[in-house]
Amino acid sequence: MKLQNLILDLLRVLPKKLIQYMAGPPIIIDGNILDPNMQIIAKFIPQEQQEILISPKSLRRATKKLDELAIKNIPTITIRDDEIEGSTGKMKIRTYQKDIHQENAPAILFFHQGGLVIMDTKTDDYFCSLLADKCNAKVISLDYRRCPENKFPAAFEDAFALWDYVQINSETLKINPNSIALAGDSAGGMISATVAHDIRDKGGIQPAALCLIYPWVTTSLENQQSIESCADMFPMTFEIMEFFRNTVFPDGENVSHLWANPLHQDNLRNLPPTIIATAGFDPIRDQGNKFADLLKKAEVEVIDYCFSELPHSFLIFGRISKAAQKANNIIAEDLSKILNR
Repeated sequence: MKLQNLILDLLRVLPKKLIQYMAGPPIIIDGNILDPNMQIIAKFIPQEQQEILISPKSLRRATKKLDELAIKNIPTITIRDDEIEGSTGKMKIRTYQKDIHQENAPAILFFHQGGLVIMDTKTDDYFCSLLADKCNAKVISLDYRRCPENKFPAAFEDAFALWDYVQINSETLKINPNSIALAGDSAGGMISATVAHDIRDKGGIQPAALCLIYPWVTTSLENQQSIESCADMFPMTFEIMEFFRNTVFPDGENVSHLWANPLHQDNLRNLPPTIIATAGFDPIRDQGNKFADLLKKAEVEVIDYCFSELPHSFLIFGRISKAAQKANNIIAEDLSKILNR
């Protein structure tokens, strides 16, 4: 383990030419050149770990090993695990805050990646601590119910319940109810976009910002070149995409539900200022980029970028990749600018 940790840390500091030599010939897809650090780490992950698709439990065990690649949390951030009572029952949350005595703080409700099937509140632990630090906000990460133990749309119901809970208890939580952002990566981006859309329709207090990172915004597989060109990329392959899709929507049940397809909502107007960050080596890159374009056409304020050298799930690779760490910081800083206007 100590040797592995040393190798991981060395990847951040070795000269770029040496890293590229170790990685081998550059991988180029759709004109993008893969970060050589990510190319190397893909070799370190045994192929069998990338293909354990026997059951959700086996995939969860395999992906837990990705936690070892994570950078350490911001040390000045206080992290606390709690259980709250929402409209869908008891829910586990993890909170991050720089100043626990802060009054009327902005807040970020965060929904983790994992295809609605795997991962948990610890997956994006570092990024949530970074958001708390950069945005000077209280970050609340939700341990939403996952499939197949819970049928779709359980995760979305939990997300709405968290929004309501925070609004109702904002004074006790020392949160400014008018300064709450919704954020998430991959499936968490789908949840965030859907919650923002439905809150808009209900009226009342609206999210102050929306932050979608390599978001999964449609269950459709059509008209997306990246699904084919990036089908074999670590850590998100087409086979894993299909596994998530079939687990969440068995026999196609609810696969066209609008909550799972924010890309296809008829009206995207009047959504909050939105950050969308996609990755060059990601099968779902094209749908995220298209969603950004549609939001712009709907006259939503959008900050969008594609981190061309990075793959899906780059939020958790800051320990081994300077490019991934830079992306983490850019997103957090942009959200801070919106949230603290």
